Amino acid sequence: MSKLLSRSLKRLMIYAGLVLVCSIPAYYFIFSRLWQYELNEHNVVITAEASREDSYLIIAFVTGLTVLFFALLIVGLILVNRRISNRLWQPFYRSLAQIKGFDLHRQQPVEFEKTDIDEFTELNQSLHKLIAGNVAVYNQQKEFADNASHELQTPLAIIQSKLDLLLQSQSLTDEQYNIIEEANKALARVTRINKNLLLLTKIENSQFMEKEQIDLSALLENTLPVLASFAEDKQLTLQTDIHPGVVVEGNKILIEILLNNLVTNAIRYSPANDVIAIRLDSQSLSIANAGTAPLKQEQLFKRFSSISSQTPGTGLGLALVKQISNRYGWQIDYAFSDRLHTFTLTF
Repeated sequence: MSKLLSRSLKRLMIYAGLVLVCSIPAYYFIFSRLWQYELNEHNVVITAEASREDSYLIIAFVTGLTVLFFALLIVGLILVNRRISNRLWQPFYRSLAQIKGFDLHRQQPVEFEKTDIDEFTELNQSLHKLIAGNVAVYNQQKEFADNASHELQTPLAIIQSKLDLLLQSQSLTDEQYNIIEEANKALARVTRINKNLLLLTKIENSQFMEKEQIDLSALLENTLPVLASFAEDKQLTLQTDIHPGVVVEGNKILIEILLNNLVTNAIRYSPANDVIAIRLDSQSLSIANAGTAPLKQEQLFKRFSSISSQTPGTGLGLALVKQISNRYGWQIDYAFSDRLHTFTLTF
């Protein structure tokens, strides 16, 4: 039943109830006067007590009939209201279901059913224009990111090769060498951003649709030695508790990226000479590392956001983690407790 019609019906019932209650004294007054008039008109003399009893009887009978008719009226209004509501709002609920089922990433076509109600027809037309406009803007943004990432690969590679040639020059001074090294670091960061943007675009364009059964335990065991060298630079210890035989379904490339980004993030934000605890069971993967202050949770999984002023990254690593988790219906959470950053991926 429509909430709007239900609210109107409730108000009508309250109003009718008040009218009914207020009408009882009016019944008594009117029928008393009519009863007395009839007695005087026909010169009928009865005792005051008998007259009062007859008046009460008539008033009770009329009041009972009024209550009965009132109840029948309310029941009829409820049934009619429900029937009208179901028929009147059915196009609205169908349109609402279409909007709820619309996914901007999949962009399945939305076809609103035709209706003979002008207001809903106008609403559907406006919604169709709004969705079409948003889809067009979204596609333009994705196309721009994809094209920009592809076009940047060649000049970035050329710049990298030129800087490498400069580094091999025998005539470089220490100052020039340091400048080239700084440029190399900045270029490496731009290259990582470009690759991550291209990867995000491919994920959003559903270019990693194939799935397979993946032994996550084995994949994690094989991934950690590759990242151990980064941990050794800060003299970090990777403490693992990996249950064997944990299997998930997904794209192996994406899951490898997810694992790499989570572990690399823990390494980046861990103080030197500390421990990173990695635990995997059939329900979740958790990675915990020491820290002095919580990360900015409102910026945590947003693109190009700085979650810590101490060690800024590309701002795309955790955005990729979130995007991949969403693709497979997994939940990624962050908590800071007892001076520990903990990321938990629930399958």
